[in-house]
Amino acid sequence: MIVNKLNGKCYVGSSRSIKTRLYNYFNLALAAAQKGRPISSAIIKYGLVNFAFIVLEKVDLNVHNLEERETFWIQLIKPEYNAVKEAARNIGVPHLQYTKLRISKSRSSASVYIYDEFKTLLVIVPSLRSLAVQLGSSSISIALKRAMADKSLFRSSWYISNQLFNENDKPLMEVDSIEYMSLIEKMKSQKHIRKAIFVFKDGEFHPSAKNMMEYWLQQKL
Repeated sequence: MIVNKLNGKCYVGSSRSIKTRLYNYFNLALAAAQKGRPISSAIIKYGLVNFAFIVLEKVDLNVHNLEERETFWIQLIKPEYNAVKEAARNIGVPHLQYTKLRISKSRSSASVYIYDEFKTLLVIVPSLRSLAVQLGSSSISIALKRAMADKSLFRSSWYISNQLFNENDKPLMEVDSIEYMSLIEKMKSQKHIRKAIFVFKDGEFHPSAKNMMEYWLQQKL
């Protein structure tokens, strides 16, 4: 829970990563980007120094549904900075059923799945074009499509897919969250990052050619 120490108004939210949540809420640049949200507008208006962060409950995900516990606290406290009075995801729908609903919906709307390099589902975005626009230019769609077709890492860190890697995958964030804005900013910042492959031979490194076979043939000539 985030509390305004000046007027007592508060915001209740949940996260599977407290570290990420803290960083996002107390990052003024991200707050400015999300200024349309009550809590973000308040942080910009009053300043970070006038807010306190309180952990209401640590949830055992093997026992409880995180979104149901968030809704419980929202309805109990009635926080002024929450735009809606229940958790963002489909409350009351079992996780497996909810996942199936998301799969069905995404297949009909050409959604795009963003995974990290360890193939953990981060977020589901509405379309490839919308992702490209958020990254700065619709022309980025070409690079995104290439990464999707080749099943390679986009900007060395993310897999872009038009389908789930596993049927039971659930996203760690929503597209309207501050976490997502942070992800977009990180993707933008890695515009010029490329991973290189080097071959170590005869006591020295050799940059890779187009592929290992080409390099091997070059050494034979």
